[in-house]
Amino acid sequence: MSSSDRGSRPIRRLGVMGILGAALLVGACSVQPLYGPASFTDSGSVQKTLTRISVGQVNDRVAQQVRNRVIFQMAGGKEISDPLYHMTLTVSYRREGLGITTTEASPVYSIVVQATFTVKKAGTEETLITGTARANASYNYVNSMYNNSRAEIDAQNRAAEQVGNEIAIRVATAIATRG
Repeated sequence: MSSSDRGSRPIRRLGVMGILGAALLVGACSVQPLYGPASFTDSGSVQKTLTRISVGQVNDRVAQQVRNRVIFQMAGGKEISDPLYHMTLTVSYRREGLGITTTEASPVYSIVVQATFTVKKAGTEETLITGTARANASYNYVNSMYNNSRAEIDAQNRAAEQVGNEIAIRVATAIATRG
């Protein structure tokens, strides 16, 4: 037996003890799915509630993209027949130049989409959640009007999708924590 074998035994024991201790700590944690049933006996109450949230009408194309994404994420795009909650949505967007060239033109732009939302229980003024979601998407500005227009619309759609996803996740989380 060499002297290096004797010194490594306590280190090995310490390592094994550390792994066992970490396994015990992690075993005490519980992880539950947000959208699906938490167990075989649960029927997915968060998902059922999400499918009963109606989303109010909006007035422009970018706001409609956000609204469509929220509805798709919460209800799979299905029509809400008997709403339990109602969401109001206010969406704004702007275009910002991100750099300046020697000709004082911006070669890159960013679209910033911001949405304020409130979810209230239908028939009452009881608020489930209120908040603001924001996202941005950039695009390059080139020497073609059509390409610039299409790139701007594409950036608006990408930012609107991100905002819609964030709103749906925050509403689902509020429902899950409310119990």
